[in-house]
Amino acid sequence: MLVVAIYAPLPLPTDLDFRVLYQADRLVLRGVPLYDREAQTQILAEEWGVSADRVFVLSFPYPPWYAVVTLPLALLPIAAATRMWFLLNAAMLLISAWLLGEQWSPYKKLAAFVVAPLFLPVLGALYVGQYVFPTLLGISLLIYALRKQSVFLAALGMALAAFKPHIGLLVALAVFVYLLLRRDDFGRRAALAAGFAGFVLFIVGFIADKAWPLSYLRSLMSFRGVSQCDNLCVSFPRLIAHILGWKFGGSIGLAAILLLALIGLFVWMKRHPAPEELIASFVCIALLANPYLLNYDFAFLLIPMFVLADKPNAKIWIGLSLAFFVPALALGMFARAGNSSLLFSSVLLFVLTLISSRLTIEKS
Repeated sequence: MLVVAIYAPLPLPTDLDFRVLYQADRLVLRGVPLYDREAQTQILAEEWGVSADRVFVLSFPYPPWYAVVTLPLALLPIAAATRMWFLLNAAMLLISAWLLGEQWSPYKKLAAFVVAPLFLPVLGALYVGQYVFPTLLGISLLIYALRKQSVFLAALGMALAAFKPHIGLLVALAVFVYLLLRRDDFGRRAALAAGFAGFVLFIVGFIADKAWPLSYLRSLMSFRGVSQCDNLCVSFPRLIAHILGWKFGGSIGLAAILLLALIGLFVWMKRHPAPEELIASFVCIALLANPYLLNYDFAFLLIPMFVLADKPNAKIWIGLSLAFFVPALALGMFARAGNSSLLFSSVLLFVLTLISSRLTIEKS
């Protein structure tokens, strides 16, 4: 992949989302704290030979271990690093597809490798160099690890889920509670390993920023003001707040209410869920309750899609087809205004996940 990244003329733009990660990593290698925007702005102004007021630095919006793990990318020129990031993301996507469909026939696995990159949010995330794929891989690893009862892979999946915390942490927390409630040797060892993985990430974060627990929180507060979420976010809390004439802050309370309601609905309808149903459901819950989501975040809908694709029921497959194709049609017809169709897919997949067992029983 490194040879391809350096020499292959892949026509990938270098000024999109990946540039934020690349710029942050490059400055960390120069000793600039990850969340110190003032220092970053000053360094870049000196490099570019302009005044600091002419430099805009978008603060890195993810936890510090994300930057630490990707530091080698900053050793490459921006064009090669962009291509390398694309190849790594594509590899993580295909590995995720294999893990999720590990029990499938070879032909079905091959079909999954072809279909997964064509889901519109996935395709967009690959193109702009978004940051969803390590967490997508982590959640896929969790499903595989629980099937195989692998303590190491469960801990690794938990760690990767924390790379995009506004989606992955809810899933990781649900799995952690599930492990504790198992009350068996695997559950206890996996929960302990997950706790150790979290401790390692906490320590690793200090490599990128020696004050990261506080500076990361401050960075998140300031990031909200420059992210243009009021115009670009795709979420039920934001949609409701917009209808009511509220700004972004007003959607936080709505998000908490929605989160509790959806978790309560899941517990009521799925008293003894299979591990993959638990994870698929909480992916949907995170996407339905989170107020801060952009269209590429819905790449995580691949998780419930793969889980449901294992169910031999025509109604489920009709629902999967709608969830897959409706966003592409809506965005093709209405451009960015069609993003709300991703909420339709999220609701549909959540409902199908809740009732999939009943549909499968009816079929049998």
